[in-house]
Amino acid sequence: MVAPDPTRAVARSKNLTRAAGAVSAAFVLGLAGLWLTSDPAPSTAPAKAGAVSDPLSTRRNASGEARPTEPAAPLPPVGRDRPFLDPAGAATAAYASGDYATSLAQFQAAIARNPQDADSLSNLGQVLVRLNRPADAIPYLQRAVAIAPDRWAYQFNLARALGLMGRMAESIQTYRQAQELFPDDYVTAFNLALALHKNGDEAGAVEQYQKAITLQPEDASFRKALGTSYERLQKRAEAAAAYQEYLRLSPAAADADKVRARIAELTGSGPSTPPAQPERF
Repeated sequence: MVAPDPTRAVARSKNLTRAAGAVSAAFVLGLAGLWLTSDPAPSTAPAKAGAVSDPLSTRRNASGEARPTEPAAPLPPVGRDRPFLDPAGAATAAYASGDYATSLAQFQAAIARNPQDADSLSNLGQVLVRLNRPADAIPYLQRAVAIAPDRWAYQFNLARALGLMGRMAESIQTYRQAQELFPDDYVTAFNLALALHKNGDEAGAVEQYQKAITLQPEDASFRKALGTSYERLQKRAEAAAAYQEYLRLSPAAADADKVRARIAELTGSGPSTPPAQPERF
């Protein structure tokens, strides 16, 4: 549930199970993760991860939340520097158990005690997003960013909520700010690419997909998304190559036969130009 932050530590997910899931059938903006913040020191080395269940949820744990790089160092006790929170991490524990109402109330209480508690502001925003209330979440996320604009997790969380509301230009700008803070995070690069794709900037999306692939070369879903943007740019050979890499990395994918058929169209007797809407697998 926790995100690493290269400027000030954020992570608390060592005890969560790793994610796996199917690649989304639709290339549309979806969830990108709920990162509840605390205070450990992270590693910026990207963690190996599996496929995704929707475009913007690049890594999920068993509860359905996105997961970025794991921290390298042991975590300090939750609440050590935040005495107004339960040292046992009641709000975070409630969230992890799916008790979002209790988690929401705990973070609201923390903010009432300390309106400048940026961690709780960001975490409250993420709980609201999890409750399908991104419009309500955005003001809290913006307050967290205003208090600590150099926190990668805050920028990332805000970018995600803006994307869910269809505020794509703002989402893209905020993802770029997050990327400046954590340039080696493949999650940020992939989510930025998908936001650019949704906003019609396929050339920009290709650049960010390629960055995500460089940082996390074994993730098949990145190749498939890259192929879609290449199709939009009418680069048939590049799209076919990207799809072939997808199959190499994920030969038993549920959509493998459809991807093979699409490759045949792109390289053989298919239409001379890609469809207005590329094939959805």
